[in-house]
Amino acid sequence: MPVNLQIDLGGLTMKNPVTVASGTFGYGAEYADYFDVSQLGAVTVKSLSLEPRSGNVPPRIVETPSGMLNAIGLQNVGMETYLREKLPFLREKKCVIIANIYGSGPEAYASLASRLEAEGGADAIEANLSCPNVHDAQNARGGSLVAQHPDQVALYTQAIREATKLPVFIKLSPNVTDIVEPALAAQEAGADAVSLINTLIGMAIDSETRKPRISNIVGGLSGPAIRPVALKMVWDVSRALHIPVLGMGGIATADDAVQFLLAGARAVAIGCASFRNPDAALKVVQGIENYCQQHGISDVNELVGAVKL
Repeated sequence: MPVNLQIDLGGLTMKNPVTVASGTFGYGAEYADYFDVSQLGAVTVKSLSLEPRSGNVPPRIVETPSGMLNAIGLQNVGMETYLREKLPFLREKKCVIIANIYGSGPEAYASLASRLEAEGGADAIEANLSCPNVHDAQNARGGSLVAQHPDQVALYTQAIREATKLPVFIKLSPNVTDIVEPALAAQEAGADAVSLINTLIGMAIDSETRKPRISNIVGGLSGPAIRPVALKMVWDVSRALHIPVLGMGGIATADDAVQFLLAGARAVAIGCASFRNPDAALKVVQGIENYCQQHGISDVNELVGAVKL
């Protein structure tokens, strides 16, 4: 039985409901030796800033039980190099592109979004308001993240919304008391979808040296360890918002992805699973299709929010 896998994520048409999480897939070409990346619903590129960033000093990755801590610090090539050297591959492959952006204030985000639209550098914008591993921006109040303050989320979202006609997705932080509040703020300020969750803040200490195991002291925890938290937050937000949710956080298999769809996500992103299995995202696409065939489902959209209570 043929299955319709096409979905609409806040105005972005995707051939299937699977993309990759920003920062875990480079700019697409890095995985081209493993599979045709255009088979994904979209490729979400590594965070882009106006100028290149070197990120935090090593060590900045530590393996943890069922996950990993990272404090990369949004290292990236910058807008000009992306447009000149990275974008042509994605366009040649006819990939749908979600450009994740990061800046030092609302004006920088607006500039990034406007430039990407003008240069054909993206089909949708994902604004990263929630990275816990940087120190030169997003310090809304006392070093906290923009995503931890609904009024700041609204301010940034509105600035991006006014700068572009592309679909705008706001990537939110799980490091809050109630994830619904910033999600609602993003929706009310004009976001077309929300992406959640970003990493949980954690740390690791070397008991022999008695020093933190990453130079940043704390980092973002990702991987299967955070999946139940991510799933619950997707569930909460999808019931409160009328715009769609892009779910992520520890998804490694098709079964994981189906759980997120059932909880209310319209699409999913595969993150650090790609480090262990480079074709993990493609296998999730194939697995979702197999699941639908096995359960007599002709349209993947029937799964969205279809959990039985």
